[in-house]
Amino acid sequence: MSLAAEAFMSQMAAAEPWPENATLYQPLKEDQILLSDCASSLAVQAYLRMCGLPVQVFCRANAEYMSPSGKIPFIHVGNQVVSELGPIVQFTKAKGHSLSDGLDDVQRAEMKAYMELVNNMLLTAEISRPRYSSPYSWPLNKILAYQKQWEVRRKMNAIGWGGKTLEQVYEDVSQCCQALSQRLGTQSYFFNKQPTELDALVFGHLFTILTTRLTSTELAERVKSYSNLLSFCRRIEQTYFEDKSS
Repeated sequence: MSLAAEAFMSQMAAAEPWPENATLYQPLKEDQILLSDCASSLAVQAYLRMCGLPVQVFCRANAEYMSPSGKIPFIHVGNQVVSELGPIVQFTKAKGHSLSDGLDDVQRAEMKAYMELVNNMLLTAEISRPRYSSPYSWPLNKILAYQKQWEVRRKMNAIGWGGKTLEQVYEDVSQCCQALSQRLGTQSYFFNKQPTELDALVFGHLFTILTTRLTSTELAERVKSYSNLLSFCRRIEQTYFEDKSS
């Protein structure tokens, strides 16, 4: 397909309304899903809920192999498949749904900087090898676990985390939380009175750390040191995830 044809198809897809049967795919919740993947999936769900866009969540053992990009989570909307929060934000924006249109250029640059901070620190810290590949029998479970471990090591080396001790990782998480706490202050959300994709991203990672049972509670304890971040997570949970019909 030519570039002109692809651009035309993208414009046609953007013009179509958001369907009621949009789906989001992620790995199995119990045991298999990595903490980082769980956080990323929750961030996308939060973002779509903040936009008022319905999506059904499906858990599949082979979710990352179903994704054309190999990245998770991914959404299936009409005949479009889009993976990860950043591209999904751009996809919804093309359809007329954006949470950050009200920001000026300085605020938008600041938002991107904080999102990069979260992705570099919290996302990298959220790694739990024992939670991966349990649905598969030997030897596939071992092969996939080592494959995932290799991918994680490559990423950590690329951003300079390969030689860090666990305590250094925890300290980086604390510094990240401190920066987020200072930026949030007493506000309901990071910018103005309405949430942006930054709020969705931070919620996804912090809420996952706070609510996932791990072999150590150290990550959660670091987050709990910041009361305004705890209130922030509870606020988003109540506003966008709790059933108000009951």
